[in-house]
Amino acid sequence: MMNNNQLKAALMGFLKLIKNEIAIFEQGLTEKQKEEKGSLEKWSAKDTLSHLVFWGDHFNSQTEKAKSGEKVPMAGDYFDQVNDGVLIEHMEQSFSEALIELERSFENSIEILKSFSADELNDKENFEHLNGRTLMDHALGTLGWHITHHISDFYIKNGRTEKAIVLQEKYTIKLRDFPTWEANAIYNLACFFAQIGNKEKAINNLKTAFIIRPDLIEWAKNDSDLEPLRKDLDFKALFPAS
Repeated sequence: MMNNNQLKAALMGFLKLIKNEIAIFEQGLTEKQKEEKGSLEKWSAKDTLSHLVFWGDHFNSQTEKAKSGEKVPMAGDYFDQVNDGVLIEHMEQSFSEALIELERSFENSIEILKSFSADELNDKENFEHLNGRTLMDHALGTLGWHITHHISDFYIKNGRTEKAIVLQEKYTIKLRDFPTWEANAIYNLACFFAQIGNKEKAINNLKTAFIIRPDLIEWAKNDSDLEPLRKDLDFKALFPAS
């Protein structure tokens, strides 16, 4: 198992990969896709970037204020409303403007994280607003999984499911290197496969996640991401009778 210094170095390497993934996403778009306007039902490429900017800036603001001892801004439990508001607010923003904003936000995130010691990044008691999670864990979620989730969602909705699968499997492997994310990464991959209709891979990944973190079993019982599996007998067999 990696020590805290090794974990910090691994985090910085991981974020470089995510930065490159954003560049790959941009380079793979057609000019038409960059110019397209989206809707609440189907986000455009630009909408995806605007969404990631909002949550990246939110991460940065929370972290900086926590470090300085100020009141930490919280998004609350109204994520759908917040996300819809971001889309509407940035409806007229160009793709290039959104990309510049995302690059700025992401670089700020990296610099903020660099300013913490390895021990601070991995201290579960260091940030009250994270409720026992480490800043390392939070960064991997917001700046890693969250970004790849939305990029792969765009790929799927634009007929590039195989590219989305490659992306999801790649970063599941990367996230498994971090102890706090191993089970979550596998579980999230299971949810991804459930959503695209690959029952076998969804269930196999759930089995692995449940072995690592049995408490995920209760969470899975009500997880809407797993709704496509609810009536499946193999899925039902994962849950012991109460």
